Amino acid sequence: MGVWNTIDRVVFSNIGAVTTAPFTLRGGSYWIETKSTGSGSIDLKKLGPDGSTYTARITQITATAGQQTISLPPGTYEVVIATFTANYLEITRIPTAVE
Repeated sequence: MGVWNTIDRVVFSNIGAVTTAPFTLRGGSYWIETKSTGSGSIDLKKLGPDGSTYTARITQITATAGQQTISLPPGTYEVVIATFTANYLEITRIPTAVE
């Protein structure tokens, strides 16, 4: 049985230009915040129905600092960071009153 009323959150601290290991999000509204050094891009990708291909959900975050709210379906995700250095990234589910 799943644990539902817990924080659904992924945090990456001081990582370089990488593709992260896959992680699971349970779906819903998420707050995404980034802080990076230099120039580059950050993409959030979801594992597709074929079980091997990742497709973009958020593409080309190019600001060195920013945040946004997005609705995401449940699934397996990865973050792809190109050329930015010293990246800090947080993806946190926004809880609703009824779950």
